[in-house]
Amino acid sequence: QVKTEISVESKHQTLQGLAFPLQLDAQQAIQALKQKKINYIQLKLDLERETIDLVHTSPTEIADLPKRIPQDSARYHFFLYKHSHEGDYLESVVFIYSMPGYKCSIKERMLYSSCKSRLLDTVEQEFCLEIAKKIEIDDGAELTAEFLYDEVHPKQHAFKQAFAKPKGPVGKRGQKRLIKGPGENGEDS
Repeated sequence: QVKTEISVESKHQTLQGLAFPLQLDAQQAIQALKQKKINYIQLKLDLERETIDLVHTSPTEIADLPKRIPQDSARYHFFLYKHSHEGDYLESVVFIYSMPGYKCSIKERMLYSSCKSRLLDTVEQEFCLEIAKKIEIDDGAELTAEFLYDEVHPKQHAFKQAFAKPKGPVGKRGQKRLIKGPGENGEDS
């Protein structure tokens, strides 16, 4: 029998997500994306075998991206987003988690949601693939060139000045006035 003391300082261990193993072809695809040999990866969960499987790595342009998002099942996507920003040519890896809402079973929604963070940790730490932006969508139609650009390079909000206290009247301000309450200075009211 194990006895533990619970106090204010006690730490509670929480589940950080499920870690389904990446199949070998999925691992090879991630390496190829890192080396910029391919520009798109689609992964799916095999709910029976509890693995993350490669669906395909078809060459994909931004215009093709919405067609790559299934309407009836969840998927993980990695896309090498090639674009220009402020005169610089950039190649940013974007992770897209597509979940078509209630067209998926509750089990599928929960497993995809639970596996996402561990998959991203694996890709970023073990494969050393830097992910510029992580996006969650429910419909492929959202994936336009403008949407991707705004997600990767959010517009900086204009600097808002804090409320400035108004200045007092300019020039002579007059005599100092003291307001005295009743009973002060020996006066009774």
